[in-house]
Amino acid sequence: MNHSDFPLCRVDELVQGQARGFDPLQRGKDSFFALVHEGQLRIYRNSCPHLDVRLEYRKDRFLSADGQLIVCYAHGAQFLPGTGECVYGPCLGQTLEAMPWRVEEGWLVLQMPGMKAAPPHFQVSRLTIHRIPDRD
Repeated sequence: MNHSDFPLCRVDELVQGQARGFDPLQRGKDSFFALVHEGQLRIYRNSCPHLDVRLEYRKDRFLSADGQLIVCYAHGAQFLPGTGECVYGPCLGQTLEAMPWRVEEGWLVLQMPGMKAAPPHFQVSRLTIHRIPDRD
């Protein structure tokens, strides 16, 4: 694997009728999601083409209750899992961005040329540090 390959999960962890979000760039939110539809794996960018918002309403909740459609919970748009095409809602006819992937030694690997994982994010306290007076 090179710097633009991101192993997401074992392929056998994905099941029909469910989707799973991933944060390979370590930005604190799932920027991609994977699903199995009619036996075929798919990975999409987690972004509605209508207003560029995340699709899920909570962790890993990308699909309709029956698992047949991808749903943007912000706008109610519905997408076909096999193609990412919007079939209902404000972005009718537009599609989700499909991502390239491959399976390597049983792992689902997201391929993103030119992208690297972000370095760990650290926050530094901005509070003033006061000197404790000596007791002498």
